[in-house]
Amino acid sequence: MTRVKRFTPQFAAMIDEAARVCFGNRPVVNHRTDFKLLKKIPYAPVAVNYYVPNMVPGMRKLVPEFKSDLEERREEKLIRLKSRNKGPPKKGQGSRAKKRK
Repeated sequence: MTRVKRFTPQFAAMIDEAARVCFGNRPVVNHRTDFKLLKKIPYAPVAVNYYVPNMVPGMRKLVPEFKSDLEERREEKLIRLKSRNKGPPKKGQGSRAKKRK
């Protein structure tokens, strides 16, 4: 029966360090290292580009009469409401002014 040779502690430490470098494993410790967060793919570039940049100010510089979709819809709605006499009251004709009379 042959005897199994054990590595010296220094040689075992060298093997562990080489394995850690090759395979990306960290040594086992009894506290939190947050290495898991470092291995994650960063999502900041995706989060920054999630929303489309606002083009309205740039378009207004190029074309002064430019109106966004929201502004066009508001104007159309205001025209429809005014045609049915449901638009905003004239200045001084609001509900607060009516209470005083």
